Amino acid sequence: MSFLRGVLTGLAIGYLTAPRSGKETRDKLTKNVNDLQSQWEEGVAQVKSQVDKLVGNAEAQANQFANKAENKFDQYKKDAQSTYNKEQAKADYNNTIDNAADSAKAGVNNVEDALKLY
Repeated sequence: MSFLRGVLTGLAIGYLTAPRSGKETRDKLTKNVNDLQSQWEEGVAQVKSQVDKLVGNAEAQANQFANKAENKFDQYKKDAQSTYNKEQAKADYNNTIDNAADSAKAGVNNVEDALKLY
């Protein structure tokens, strides 16, 4: 920043001490300031464009990683649910077999008790 101030001060002194009329000096200063302002605005626009581009790229990568993470989560969730469903089916099957065995045993006991009476 100090360098830029020094350059501008040097230019101002150079223009003010130059052998020109006041109007010519003012016109030239105005033109140079306008040129400098245009260059500054162009530089700011380029920087802004680059920042926007970088932000866009970062957002795209973040979205890509988020989608990958979501897909992995869904896959693990589906796998866990499938495993849970298999375990639940095994438990239900075992409970049904146990109930059938208990019912069969109860039926056998009823038959034995019925035969003991005769």
